[in-house]
Amino acid sequence: MSGVFNEAYASAYDVMYADKNNAAECDAVVGLFQKFGDGRISRILDLGCGTGRHAVEFARRGFDVTGVDFSEAMLSRARERASASGGRLEFVQGDARTYRSAAPFDAVLMNFNVLGYMNSNDEFLGALATARANLREGGVFAADFWYGPAVVVDPPGERLREIVAGETKFLRYSRGTHEPELQRIRISIRVIEIQGDQVRADSEEVHTMRYFFPLELDLALRSHGFKAAALTGYPDIGKPVSAKDWLAILAAVAV
Repeated sequence: MSGVFNEAYASAYDVMYADKNNAAECDAVVGLFQKFGDGRISRILDLGCGTGRHAVEFARRGFDVTGVDFSEAMLSRARERASASGGRLEFVQGDARTYRSAAPFDAVLMNFNVLGYMNSNDEFLGALATARANLREGGVFAADFWYGPAVVVDPPGERLREIVAGETKFLRYSRGTHEPELQRIRISIRVIEIQGDQVRADSEEVHTMRYFFPLELDLALRSHGFKAAALTGYPDIGKPVSAKDWLAILAAVAV
Protein backbone atom coordinates (compact mmCIF):
# COMPACT_ATOMS: atom_id res chain seq x y z
CA MET A 1 0.00 0.00 0.00
CA SER A 2 3.03 2.29 0.19
CA GLY A 3 3.21 4.84 -2.60
CA VAL A 4 -0.55 5.40 -2.76
CA PHE A 5 -2.83 7.91 -1.03
CA ASN A 6 -0.02 10.43 -0.86
CA GLU A 7 -0.54 14.17 -0.40
CA ALA A 8 -1.50 15.11 -3.97
CA TYR A 9 -4.04 12.30 -4.25
CA ALA A 10 -5.37 12.81 -0.72
CA SER A 11 -5.95 16.53 -1.35
CA ALA A 12 -8.34 15.71 -4.21
CA TYR A 13 -9.86 12.56 -2.72
CA ASP A 14 -13.00 14.02 -1.13
CA VAL A 15 -13.81 16.09 -4.19
CA MET A 16 -13.47 13.08 -6.49
CA TYR A 17 -15.79 11.00 -4.33
CA ALA A 18 -18.20 13.73 -3.26
CA ASP A 19 -21.07 11.93 -4.98
CA LYS A 20 -20.41 8.63 -3.24
CA ASN A 21 -23.40 7.77 -1.03
CA ASN A 22 -21.60 7.05 2.23
CA ALA A 23 -24.83 7.33 4.21
CA ALA A 24 -26.46 4.53 2.20
CA GLU A 25 -23.38 2.36 2.62
CA CYS A 26 -23.39 2.91 6.38
CA ASP A 27 -27.10 2.10 6.45
CA ALA A 28 -26.27 -1.20 4.74
CA VAL A 29 -23.66 -2.07 7.36
CA VAL A 30 -26.00 -1.15 10.21
CA GLY A 31 -28.54 -3.46 8.58
CA LEU A 32 -25.97 -6.27 8.82
CA PHE A 33 -25.39 -5.39 12.49
CA GLN A 34 -29.10 -5.67 13.13
CA LYS A 35 -29.37 -8.97 11.32
CA PHE A 36 -26.26 -10.75 12.59
CA GLY A 37 -25.14 -8.84 15.68
CA ASP A 38 -26.10 -9.62 19.25
CA GLY A 39 -27.63 -6.23 19.99
CA ARG A 40 -24.54 -4.94 21.80
CA ILE A 41 -22.64 -3.18 19.03
CA SER A 42 -21.49 0.26 20.12
CA ARG A 43 -17.71 0.42 19.47
CA ILE A 44 -16.48 0.21 15.87
CA LEU A 45 -12.98 -0.17 14.45
CA ASP A 46 -12.77 1.24 10.92
CA LEU A 47 -9.66 -0.26 9.26
CA GLY A 48 -8.46 1.76 6.28
CA CYS A 49 -10.65 4.71 7.27
CA GLY A 50 -9.23 7.11 4.66
CA THR A 51 -10.49 10.66 5.15
CA GLY A 52 -13.10 9.52 7.68
CA ARG A 53 -16.22 9.80 5.55
CA HIS A 54 -17.73 6.51 6.75
CA ALA A 55 -16.42 6.96 10.30
CA VAL A 56 -18.23 10.28 10.68
CA GLU A 57 -21.45 8.75 9.35
CA PHE A 58 -21.26 5.98 11.94
CA ALA A 59 -20.53 8.48 14.71
CA ARG A 60 -23.65 10.41 13.68
CA ARG A 61 -25.59 7.21 14.29
CA GLY A 62 -24.32 7.07 17.88
CA PHE A 63 -21.40 4.67 17.55
CA ASP A 64 -17.96 5.21 19.07
CA VAL A 65 -15.53 4.92 16.17
CA THR A 66 -11.78 4.43 15.98
CA GLY A 67 -10.37 4.88 12.48
CA VAL A 68 -7.02 3.43 11.44
CA ASP A 69 -5.20 4.27 8.23
CA PHE A 70 -1.70 3.83 6.80
CA SER A 71 -1.66 7.28 5.17
CA GLU A 72 -1.00 10.31 7.35
CA ALA A 73 -2.15 12.54 4.48
CA MET A 74 -5.58 10.89 4.59
CA LEU A 75 -5.69 10.90 8.39
CA SER A 76 -5.05 14.63 8.61
CA ARG A 77 -8.24 15.19 6.63
CA ALA A 78 -10.11 12.65 8.72
CA ARG A 79 -9.17 14.53 11.88
CA GLU A 80 -10.36 17.82 10.36
CA ARG A 81 -13.67 16.17 9.47
CA ALA A 82 -13.99 14.70 12.97
CA SER A 83 -13.33 18.08 14.59
CA ALA A 84 -16.07 19.66 12.50
CA SER A 85 -18.56 16.87 13.20
CA GLY A 86 -18.18 16.75 16.97
CA GLY A 87 -18.77 12.99 16.93
CA ARG A 88 -17.20 10.33 19.12
CA LEU A 89 -14.21 9.69 16.88
CA GLU A 90 -10.53 8.85 17.18
CA PHE A 91 -8.06 8.45 14.32
CA VAL A 92 -4.70 6.70 14.58
CA GLN A 93 -1.98 5.79 12.13
CA GLY A 94 -1.63 2.05 11.64
CA ASP A 95 -1.59 -0.88 9.24
CA ALA A 96 -4.75 -2.92 8.59
CA ARG A 97 -2.56 -6.02 8.36
CA THR A 98 -1.00 -5.69 11.82
CA TYR A 99 -2.92 -3.18 13.98
CA ARG A 100 -3.79 -4.28 17.51
CA SER A 101 -5.92 -2.36 19.99
CA ALA A 102 -5.67 -2.57 23.75
CA ALA A 103 -9.36 -3.52 24.03
CA PRO A 104 -11.64 -5.45 21.64
CA PHE A 105 -14.36 -3.82 19.56
CA ASP A 106 -17.94 -4.84 18.89
CA ALA A 107 -17.49 -4.51 15.12
CA VAL A 108 -14.59 -4.25 12.68
CA LEU A 109 -15.16 -2.74 9.24
CA MET A 110 -13.21 -2.39 6.02
CA ASN A 111 -15.07 0.17 3.91
CA PHE A 112 -14.58 1.17 0.27
CA ASN A 113 -12.74 -1.97 -0.87
CA VAL A 114 -9.91 -1.82 1.67
CA LEU A 115 -9.84 -5.61 1.44
CA GLY A 116 -8.92 -5.28 -2.23
CA TYR A 117 -5.60 -3.67 -1.32
CA MET A 118 -4.55 -6.95 0.28
CA ASN A 119 -2.93 -8.29 -2.88
CA SER A 120 -1.05 -11.28 -1.52
CA ASN A 121 -2.44 -14.11 0.59
CA ASP A 122 -0.16 -13.05 3.44
CA GLU A 123 -1.67 -9.55 3.36
CA PHE A 124 -5.22 -10.86 3.02
CA LEU A 125 -4.87 -13.32 5.88
CA GLY A 126 -3.04 -10.70 7.94
CA ALA A 127 -6.03 -8.38 7.55
CA LEU A 128 -8.43 -11.12 8.63
CA ALA A 129 -6.20 -11.90 11.62
CA THR A 130 -6.25 -8.20 12.53
CA ALA A 131 -10.03 -8.08 12.28
CA ARG A 132 -10.43 -11.12 14.52
CA ALA A 133 -7.80 -10.02 17.06
CA ASN A 134 -9.63 -6.72 17.54
CA LEU A 135 -13.11 -8.24 17.87
CA ARG A 136 -14.84 -9.64 20.91
CA GLU A 137 -16.60 -12.98 20.57
CA GLY A 138 -19.95 -12.43 18.89
CA GLY A 139 -18.72 -9.24 17.23
CA VAL A 140 -19.34 -8.56 13.55
CA PHE A 141 -16.81 -8.13 10.75
CA ALA A 142 -17.99 -6.52 7.51
CA ALA A 143 -16.06 -5.64 4.37
CA ASP A 144 -17.13 -4.60 0.89
CA PHE A 145 -15.06 -5.87 -2.02
CA TRP A 146 -14.95 -6.52 -5.76
CA TYR A 147 -16.86 -9.68 -6.62
CA GLY A 148 -14.63 -11.94 -8.69
CA PRO A 149 -17.20 -13.47 -11.07
CA ALA A 150 -18.37 -9.99 -12.10
CA VAL A 151 -14.83 -8.72 -12.68
CA VAL A 152 -14.02 -11.73 -14.88
CA VAL A 153 -17.21 -11.28 -16.91
CA ASP A 154 -16.76 -7.51 -17.30
CA PRO A 155 -13.04 -6.59 -17.07
CA PRO A 156 -11.97 -2.98 -16.44
CA GLY A 157 -11.22 -0.39 -19.10
CA GLU A 158 -10.53 3.33 -19.24
CA ARG A 159 -12.53 6.11 -17.64
CA LEU A 160 -12.34 9.91 -17.55
CA ARG A 161 -14.23 11.98 -15.00
CA GLU A 162 -14.46 15.75 -14.71
CA ILE A 163 -15.37 17.16 -11.30
CA VAL A 164 -15.95 20.86 -10.68
CA ALA A 165 -15.65 22.28 -7.16
CA GLY A 166 -16.11 26.04 -7.11
CA GLU A 167 -13.44 27.56 -9.32
CA THR A 168 -11.38 24.38 -9.39
CA LYS A 169 -11.72 21.57 -11.90
CA PHE A 170 -10.36 18.07 -11.39
CA LEU A 171 -9.76 15.62 -14.20
CA ARG A 172 -9.47 11.99 -13.09
CA TYR A 173 -8.29 9.53 -15.69
CA SER A 174 -8.12 5.86 -14.76
CA ARG A 175 -6.91 2.89 -16.76
CA GLY A 176 -7.31 -0.67 -15.53
CA THR A 177 -5.04 -3.54 -16.51
CA HIS A 178 -6.49 -6.96 -15.71
CA GLU A 179 -4.07 -9.58 -14.37
CA PRO A 180 -6.36 -12.62 -14.02
CA GLU A 181 -3.58 -15.05 -13.15
CA LEU A 182 -2.89 -12.93 -10.07
CA GLN A 183 -6.58 -12.22 -9.40
CA ARG A 184 -6.06 -8.48 -9.45
CA ILE A 185 -6.36 -5.23 -11.41
CA ARG A 186 -3.67 -2.58 -11.67
CA ILE A 187 -5.37 0.80 -11.90
CA SER A 188 -3.37 3.79 -13.03
CA ILE A 189 -5.02 6.95 -11.72
CA ARG A 190 -3.98 10.39 -12.92
CA VAL A 191 -5.48 13.45 -11.24
CA ILE A 192 -5.08 16.93 -12.72
CA GLU A 193 -6.18 19.98 -10.72
CA ILE A 194 -6.94 23.09 -12.79
CA GLN A 195 -7.78 26.62 -11.66
CA GLY A 196 -8.68 28.98 -14.45
CA ASP A 197 -6.14 28.27 -17.17
CA GLN A 198 -3.48 27.06 -14.71
CA VAL A 199 -2.62 23.45 -13.85
CA ARG A 200 -2.15 23.53 -10.08
CA ALA A 201 -1.30 19.86 -9.63
CA ASP A 202 -0.77 16.79 -11.79
CA SER A 203 -0.18 13.47 -10.05
CA GLU A 204 -0.41 9.79 -10.85
CA GLU A 205 -0.66 6.71 -8.65
CA VAL A 206 -1.03 3.01 -9.37
CA HIS A 207 -3.49 1.13 -7.16
CA THR A 208 -3.29 -2.65 -7.34
CA MET A 209 -6.64 -4.16 -6.38
CA ARG A 210 -7.47 -7.80 -5.71
CA TYR A 211 -10.88 -9.34 -6.27
CA PHE A 212 -12.36 -12.28 -4.39
CA PHE A 213 -14.50 -15.35 -4.92
CA PRO A 214 -17.07 -16.78 -2.48
CA LEU A 215 -15.35 -20.07 -1.67
CA GLU A 216 -11.96 -18.51 -0.91
CA LEU A 217 -13.63 -15.99 1.40
CA ASP A 218 -15.54 -18.70 3.25
CA LEU A 219 -12.40 -20.81 3.72
CA ALA A 220 -10.29 -17.86 4.88
CA LEU A 221 -12.93 -16.67 7.34
CA ARG A 222 -13.34 -20.15 8.84
CA SER A 223 -9.59 -20.48 9.32
CA HIS A 224 -9.42 -17.16 11.20
CA GLY A 225 -12.11 -17.59 13.83
CA PHE A 226 -15.14 -16.37 11.92
CA LYS A 227 -18.46 -17.83 10.91
CA ALA A 228 -19.56 -16.47 7.54
CA ALA A 229 -22.96 -14.83 7.92
CA ALA A 230 -23.76 -13.11 4.61
CA LEU A 231 -22.49 -12.37 1.13
CA THR A 232 -24.77 -9.89 -0.62
CA GLY A 233 -24.98 -7.09 -3.12
CA TYR A 234 -23.83 -3.66 -2.01
CA PRO A 235 -25.06 -1.20 -0.90
CA ASP A 236 -28.39 -2.99 -1.37
CA ILE A 237 -27.92 -5.90 1.03
CA GLY A 238 -31.31 -7.25 0.02
CA LYS A 239 -29.89 -8.01 -3.44
CA PRO A 240 -27.96 -11.25 -4.03
CA VAL A 241 -24.42 -11.15 -5.41
CA SER A 242 -24.35 -11.26 -9.19
CA ALA A 243 -21.88 -11.66 -12.03
CA LYS A 244 -23.39 -8.41 -13.33
CA ASP A 245 -22.22 -6.29 -10.36
CA TRP A 246 -18.69 -5.73 -9.14
CA LEU A 247 -19.71 -4.53 -5.68
CA ALA A 248 -20.46 -6.98 -2.87
CA ILE A 249 -20.18 -7.09 0.92
CA LEU A 250 -19.45 -9.87 3.37
CA ALA A 251 -20.47 -10.18 7.00
CA ALA A 252 -19.02 -12.64 9.48
CA VAL A 253 -19.38 -13.26 13.21
CA ALA A 254 -16.38 -13.82 15.51
CA VAL A 255 -16.56 -17.24 17.21
